[in-house]
Amino acid sequence: MEPQWAGRHFLVGDADRERAVEGLKESFQAGRITPEELSDRMGLALSSRTAADLDRAMAGLPWTRPSHPNLPSYYQPPGRRQRGMGIAAFVLGILGFLCGITAVPAIVLGVTALATGTERDDKGFAVAGIAVGVVWVALFGWYLLS
Repeated sequence: MEPQWAGRHFLVGDADRERAVEGLKESFQAGRITPEELSDRMGLALSSRTAADLDRAMAGLPWTRPSHPNLPSYYQPPGRRQRGMGIAAFVLGILGFLCGITAVPAIVLGVTALATGTERDDKGFAVAGIAVGVVWVALFGWYLLS
């Protein structure tokens, strides 16, 4: 099944137009169209802007519409992005300077974020959250033990 947005509304290039002209010449040589019809249809093909315009020029003749292999044949929504835990780890790590207790959840969230997904957008935040959390835990531990 062809999607609604595909096909007829795509813009055609010079190669597509030339292929249509070659198809018209072959149809003329095979006796499918008259010389006047060839002239009219060649004018339509050379001035076509979309695949629908080329279809009008090639109506009733053997014709393969230009394909666009680079485009997906269906809409695929982008994958779900994962950003929450790494950013939370970083924020909690930064807030560790107010009270050292937030550094511990920063480390836990950062490690969890790195362990749960390989395709995360927030890996840098998770690593930074772990690093800042470890620094704050070390500073507050050193302060409390001295």
